[in-house]
Amino acid sequence: MKKLIYLIRPVFIIRFAICKLRSFYYTWKYIDDGNGRIVFKDPFLKVKIKKHITSKLIINGNFRISPFMEGNNPIVISMSSNSTLHIKSDFIIGQGVRFFLMPNSTLIIGGKELESDSGITSETLIMVYKKIEIGKDFLCAWDIFISDSDWHQICDQNHQADVKIGDHVWIANNNNILKGTNIGKNSIVASNSKIINKTFPDNVLIGGLPAIILKTNINWKRDIVNSLVL
Repeated sequence: MKKLIYLIRPVFIIRFAICKLRSFYYTWKYIDDGNGRIVFKDPFLKVKIKKHITSKLIINGNFRISPFMEGNNPIVISMSSNSTLHIKSDFIIGQGVRFFLMPNSTLIIGGKELESDSGITSETLIMVYKKIEIGKDFLCAWDIFISDSDWHQICDQNHQADVKIGDHVWIANNNNILKGTNIGKNSIVASNSKIINKTFPDNVLIGGLPAIILKTNINWKRDIVNSLVL
């Protein structure tokens, strides 16, 4: 048993050291402003950050990179000229998360405030043509597409409209949050829903294709509270 412990211990030390080195390097190389840092929780998860010299990455708090259920798809952050990505507090992303910011675009993410954590689980694509704003205590599952543009011109209509997601919003898996979406605070978007050019109030459960209000006066928490019934 002692021999096994002696063999395992160096592996953990090496993994820990690689995470520390990657965290230091990515923080030093890519963050332009803010008092935060990039923190790797896995030594080998691939992360590609591509920044134009005029783009700006602002991080306050810890921007954590941590795989979900041992996934290994690469994380990509691509920032075109004069684009801004601002993460205002602690935030975590998992494997397969991709941010694409077009020239002169802005992506704002509030990060953690009252909940135990805030982040994007995995396999999610956020494409910003002009502006997407995500509030504090955002909880996002997997296979989500968020975008403020159609990315094609259709019958001369405006292809872009800002997206705003309020504080304390939970987006379940397999959802499309598209241009012109405005989701009020403390809301939930049910699985397999699609929202485009719609505004929803606070404290609602949203779902469907197209999405509608399914329930009002809702409340939710990130953590499951275990209680003993006597």
